[in-house]
Amino acid sequence: MLKRTMHLAMLSAIGAVAMPTLAHATLITSSSNTFTLNRSVTDTLGANKSASDGAVEQTNVNLGTTKLGQFNSSTGVLTGVNIGLSSTYKQTSSVTAPATNAGSNGGNANASGTGSSAIKLTVPTGVSGAAANLSATDTCGGKPKEGCNNGATSTPLNHNLTIGSASLNDYVGAGTVDVNHTATSLKAETTLNGFNSQASTNSTLDWFGSLTANYSYLLHAEQSFDPWGSKTMTLDFGSVFQGDSVADLVFFFHNLAGERVGMNMTGIAETGDPDDQFTTNVASVGTLAAGTSKHYAASFLTDKVGSFGAMYEFIFADAAPEGSYAASTLGSGYKLTLNLKGSVVERPADPAEVPEPGSLMLLGMGAAALGLRRKRKA
Repeated sequence: MLKRTMHLAMLSAIGAVAMPTLAHATLITSSSNTFTLNRSVTDTLGANKSASDGAVEQTNVNLGTTKLGQFNSSTGVLTGVNIGLSSTYKQTSSVTAPATNAGSNGGNANASGTGSSAIKLTVPTGVSGAAANLSATDTCGGKPKEGCNNGATSTPLNHNLTIGSASLNDYVGAGTVDVNHTATSLKAETTLNGFNSQASTNSTLDWFGSLTANYSYLLHAEQSFDPWGSKTMTLDFGSVFQGDSVADLVFFFHNLAGERVGMNMTGIAETGDPDDQFTTNVASVGTLAAGTSKHYAASFLTDKVGSFGAMYEFIFADAAPEGSYAASTLGSGYKLTLNLKGSVVERPADPAEVPEPGSLMLLGMGAAALGLRRKRKA
């Protein structure tokens, strides 16, 4: 008889740590956000310089953060995360010099410069490389009296980054995931200035687009006594005679169908049966895959007279799926409640103790004669 409460340590034989053979989820939920980022750096060069005196460069510049919603563990068991980037990356260099004070060549002076940048994306935890070290360079030269801009170097930047299993828990919660945009390098260099006053080169990067976190998951296990989701059941053995043999009553454990994880039993609690009149054969459940069931039986002892009842509470949890998953999304504490009842009454007197028909007839004749004598005396 399984009595009171048994926890996981006592139920290791039940298979609470078994792994179901389930394919990974086809279920997907997503969180998206857009971003628009830009940053510039400027380098200057003095008048009448035939060569650069060095570039101005900034490194590892934080361009901004894009926030994506985390996966809600009530949705299911997280099995994978993919960060999708759809964006455009532009690099522009612009050289400017005074419109007057031309050099010795009467207004035909030249100035030139270059601009370059490199960017990357960093996602939790410590995973980088979605756009790592993608660079662009622009050069502008000629006679930029009022400015020169040869247009931007532009490239589409699309990428998918799969998050490792060790980092999946970082994407679970009710908050946000911060994706950081970084300029690993942003450089400007004025390489020539033929004017009589200072010339400058401005290097600008623009990065805009959207980020999407695609969460792959399986539904949580769902326990039931039948294929329709019943969480409670009552089995009534009825009223029987003391000492009779009573047939067992059958019940089922179901893990409902769907794209969901397997189900393990982690505990049993029984109340209301101090005399141990009821038993079940629930001992080894193992792992119930989605859409499967197992049947069990309840028994009733009839050695005592009275009305009896018992309540069994069976406790289940998600079974870890194969492959990667976020352990923090595994659910537990799923309950099924089984109520058992029955009554036992005393058996009627033994037939051998009941007078035979002939004796009953003699008794009847004697009673009639006695009644006749009393009437005559009256």
